[in-house]
Amino acid sequence: MEEKDKIIEQIEDKLFKEGFYKTTMDEVASELGMSKKTIYKFFPSKDDLVMAIAKHFMNVMKSKIVPALNTDKNAIEKLAELINILATASDKISTKRMEEMKRHFPEIWNEIDRFRTKMMFENITKIINQGKDEGLFIDYPTSIIMTILVVSVRSIVNPDFILNNSFSIIEGARFTFKIIIGGIVTEKGSKVFNQTINKI
Repeated sequence: MEEKDKIIEQIEDKLFKEGFYKTTMDEVASELGMSKKTIYKFFPSKDDLVMAIAKHFMNVMKSKIVPALNTDKNAIEKLAELINILATASDKISTKRMEEMKRHFPEIWNEIDRFRTKMMFENITKIINQGKDEGLFIDYPTSIIMTILVVSVRSIVNPDFILNNSFSIIEGARFTFKIIIGGIVTEKGSKVFNQTINKI
């Protein structure tokens, strides 16, 4: 593992726990047991370090989500698995961290938003089409379903909404998927939906 990757892995938990904005580079250096000069060699600024940690987190999420959506399970089971993966991730990235990222590191927040939007369109689109082929989803236009889903996730799994409502990040995501997917299931799909997503 390269030194740069070691720094990211060793420090990301501290920053997710204690905050990206208030943690100083002196504290980062102390935690890592290395000089700031060494850290700056890999990350010229704190923003660069935070961006690297965000990208690492996104890559980890992608490495979990993509395989989960490429199994032999039916479409609804795959979406239930996706919600479970998001629930695990929400233990790490709290509403407070999301709000901090959006307020103090807007460019990085925009990168995260672009990533999740791209991930949804590239991966969930296939799942919606699979569900229609399986007779689990009503044959509504996939482009409309996906636009409703993506716009909803971007609006609801967002610190501006979460902080003004009594939901956690994962609760917001769960309700969004339940409402939208629950609205497109067929009678056959409803049975699977009630055994999976509706129980989460």
